[in-house]
Amino acid sequence: MTNTKANLERLFVDIKKRELFNGTVLVAKKGEILYEGAFGDADLSTNRPLTSRSVFNLASVSKPITATAILLLVQEDKLSLDDSVQKWIPNFPYEGITIRHLLNHTSGLPDYLDLFEMYWDKAKIADNDDLLRYLIKYKPERLFAPNERVEYSNTGYILLAIIVERVTDMDFADFLQENIFKPLKMTRTQAIGVRKENIEIDDYAYGYVYDVYAGEYVLADDFEESKMVTYLDGMLGDGGVQSTVRDLYLYERALSTGNFINDELLKEAYTPAVTETETPFKYGFGWILEDDKEKGQIIWHSGGWPGYATSLRRFIDHDIVVIALKNKEQDFDFEQQVLHAIEQAAFDESYELAVEKPPLERAQVIPVDALKRLVGDYALTEHPDLIIHVSLENNRLFIEIPGSMKLELHAKTEKKFFLRGLSIDVDFTTEDGKELVKIIDGTEVQTAERQ
Repeated sequence: MTNTKANLERLFVDIKKRELFNGTVLVAKKGEILYEGAFGDADLSTNRPLTSRSVFNLASVSKPITATAILLLVQEDKLSLDDSVQKWIPNFPYEGITIRHLLNHTSGLPDYLDLFEMYWDKAKIADNDDLLRYLIKYKPERLFAPNERVEYSNTGYILLAIIVERVTDMDFADFLQENIFKPLKMTRTQAIGVRKENIEIDDYAYGYVYDVYAGEYVLADDFEESKMVTYLDGMLGDGGVQSTVRDLYLYERALSTGNFINDELLKEAYTPAVTETETPFKYGFGWILEDDKEKGQIIWHSGGWPGYATSLRRFIDHDIVVIALKNKEQDFDFEQQVLHAIEQAAFDESYELAVEKPPLERAQVIPVDALKRLVGDYALTEHPDLIIHVSLENNRLFIEIPGSMKLELHAKTEKKFFLRGLSIDVDFTTEDGKELVKIIDGTEVQTAERQ
């Protein structure tokens, strides 16, 4: 493994020199840590540097941990994967959904972000009980019948956290502490809303977003588009675990050595859901599943929350683990390229890195009258039953693409926009007398016509 270590060292010297990465990283193979390091700042206001023990908000890398909590209860015969949600939450207003459906995103439940954006008092911080209350009160329409397809749902993972509480009569955060974090010696890890509990964590990595109007990095709390980080800070299960690269490695080792969850359950966890229609990605219980011709089975999860981008990738056939936690927004495609280079180095392959990181886009302020003209419903030409909604709220333009949450459009010109941090352009054009919107993601273009 000497060559691999040297390969990784060379790569990270380059990354540090050119400031291509703001975060912490750990790479291990066959139980040996080959590289562990930290790059950039944890706190921009004081220039406090990150260290390898810096604590990050894991965002959706919390989901495998929530799934593990459920599997521990299944292992102890305290619940069954095929239990109805209503068995544990009797006033749950949707029939026919099981714990298994929640685990592998086949429940058909809509994501809760829009629900809270619409109804929640933003001066307060919401928690899991508020979500359940809102599901009962507003009963948003389900997207599809259970097991029809896979569609990512943060709502499902909050419900799993509530079920853990109902089964154990313990607070979800306490259950994780007593049954996962303590036994695995994950001493720097906890499930907690930092803002909700108003706590300070030693060596905490604050999450920064790029203010596309001011052209500078700010705390996610201070940028209009990302203010939900405050009012949704009490949600646990879909996110909310705060941890380090080393603690995540301890968690990964416990799963990989098979001493924590039994083989039979792990096999189920790593088996993709079988649904009525084909799905765009394979999902087990808290894990995205891939089979790569050269790298074999890959079991992974990533997380994105304003100011944070996290990744835990496990190459099962080679027993290689790559963990990366970032706390400063940058171009999504470039971020993926850096991660890919790290993986190539971990496999002793030659890697390529861009000469420099691309600058983040600046936005223009466009007259509200010009924005109003773009508002409407647009039907995708390839799937006319799927509608893209473009709306104006508080003089800000939003787009809602099927299967995605509502996102703000930032203007380059009066007709050309971009989605912050996602490397996606959205253009409004007229062709043959038809008003169109084009969503451009690299070489892929989706076109929709105004209805």
